[in-house]
Order: sequence, then structure tokens, then C-alpha cells
Amino acid sequence: MSLHTQTARETTGRASLATYKKNECPQCGAWLLAPDWSEYLDTRCARHTWSCEACDYQFETVVYFAQAAAA
Repeated sequence: MSLHTQTARETTGRASLATYKKNECPQCGAWLLAPDWSEYLDTRCARHTWSCEACDYQFETVVYFAQAAAA
């Protein structure tokens, strides 16, 4: 296993998906690394449960994926 320290922009010249400011606690603003639990509701939808270690706030989010392009 090796650690890669370059960003996608440095290696490809393109911008990468920005996740900054998207994983913050809505109560206190602390940064959240990963959900506590994730479950797929169907092929295009996933639900995540989160809890903040800083303020103990708990919440859920739902993600809808784009439909796959026809091959």
C-alpha cells in the first residue's frame, strides 16, 4: 500500500469533485468524516445516518444517483 499525496487536479489537470463544506454538522458546523450507517434503498438511492462527536447531533441524509447511461 502506498500513500498518494497529489490531488486529482495535479495529476490530471482537471478539477476534482469538491466535498469541502458538504460534510459539516448542521447544528454546530463541525466537520464529519463519514456516516455512521449507510443503506441502499434501491439502485439509485442511498440513506446515510450521521452523528456529530462535537455536539451529539444526529441526522439522516438521502442521496439520489443519476440514472446510468444506456450502453
